Amino acid sequence: MSYPWKNLRPKDTLILNKSTVLSDLNVSTVLSLYQPLMGINAASLYLLIKEYLNVLDEKELTLSDILTQLDIGIREYYEARTRLEAYGLLKVFNHKENEGIYLFILEAPLAPIHFFNDTMLRMLLTEKLGERLVSERREKFIKPVQSNDNYREITKSFQDVINFNMENYTESFNVIDTPNELTKTSLVDEISKDSDFDWSFFTSGLNKHFISSQAITPEIKKLIETFHSIYAINELDMQKFVLEAADITSGKVNEKTLTRIIHDHYLGKTKQVRSETPASQDDNTRSSQLRAKGISREEIEIILHAEKTQPFAYLKSIKQQKGGYVSSNETWLLKELVEQAPLSTAVINILMNYILVVKNAPTLEKNLANKIANDWAQSKVNSPEEAIIKVKELYDSVREKNKQTQSQTRSKSKYKQSSGRKETLPSWASESEQTDEKISKEEEEAFREKLRKIRKQKSGDD
Repeated sequence: MSYPWKNLRPKDTLILNKSTVLSDLNVSTVLSLYQPLMGINAASLYLLIKEYLNVLDEKELTLSDILTQLDIGIREYYEARTRLEAYGLLKVFNHKENEGIYLFILEAPLAPIHFFNDTMLRMLLTEKLGERLVSERREKFIKPVQSNDNYREITKSFQDVINFNMENYTESFNVIDTPNELTKTSLVDEISKDSDFDWSFFTSGLNKHFISSQAITPEIKKLIETFHSIYAINELDMQKFVLEAADITSGKVNEKTLTRIIHDHYLGKTKQVRSETPASQDDNTRSSQLRAKGISREEIEIILHAEKTQPFAYLKSIKQQKGGYVSSNETWLLKELVEQAPLSTAVINILMNYILVVKNAPTLEKNLANKIANDWAQSKVNSPEEAIIKVKELYDSVREKNKQTQSQTRSKSKYKQSSGRKETLPSWASESEQTDEKISKEEEEAFREKLRKIRKQKSGDD
């Protein structure tokens, strides 16, 4: 197996640089808004690089220096670095002639107001922390505007105060092409470039109703791309959400209504999962708790993955690994389970794992899935570890039935072998055959006796 970090070496040279001066507000923004998305290692790497550049404009060091100070391995370093790259906080360049030399340019984070105006970032943070914590962070950085109804604005403009005539200057002024937080590309715009969302199929489905393609404004389109990326919502389900959010008379789609509908549908379930696993617990703490319950290492990995992944993404991942695809019937079945079954998303993921991985079924079988979901709901299965125990019981039950079936098959086989091959028919059939043969001889003898009497009678008449 090939790993993306295999070419990294502790002796690699890192040249650190920055595109702008970083303030305390930048640091606070990274810790409060970006760290929940990137993870602690990525945030630590960012702050370490910033610390190096507080005094110097450029710093040269080795990768081993970074690994030692952060107390992480090459894999953890690579994952942290790429997360910084993904969120636009770090640009990485590799030397053209010497692959062991890297140039890092540290970027400023988005200003909080631009962060919350970025649909993708706002949705990702809401998915990670929940609406309450996101609202608290928004209030921390963005203060509400005070009412000025009792006042009349008398602020002077630039032209009112400064006398500046461009005609007096012959020198051409060039705008400095310096990247800054105002010119950064939106995260959702970056993702939309490589999106697999089928817009033609989506809009053609809407046209069958009362919504025209003009109702899908650029803002609504950006919102749809965001939700598609976060929750892996397919085109059919997105049509349903948009129809529900649209105004019946005008056919226009309300952005806030669409956000609320999709949040209620997905975040309502993720809150249930978070109530089982507090947000303050990291993977190590959770793993320790599971080990104390006697859960094996392989099962712990399954549980942690089930708790972090949305059901549709979980189903899609399994089907792709098996070389298949998610059918429309499976999509509707999953939707039914999420909406109606009183089970957390993590438990539903374990259910799908049992059917598709343990039983190795090619598709999600509706009857079996509903049967298991009902059984688990009635058994009060609230956590993925309880679902794992249920899976073991199901597996043991099926294995025991298979043993009994094999035992019965062997018994029948032994019975046939001990009986021999002569008795190919049941006893009543043999007896019938013998009886039929005996009756036919008697009838034949009686018939001959009648013939003799007839002949005697004829000879006496003569």
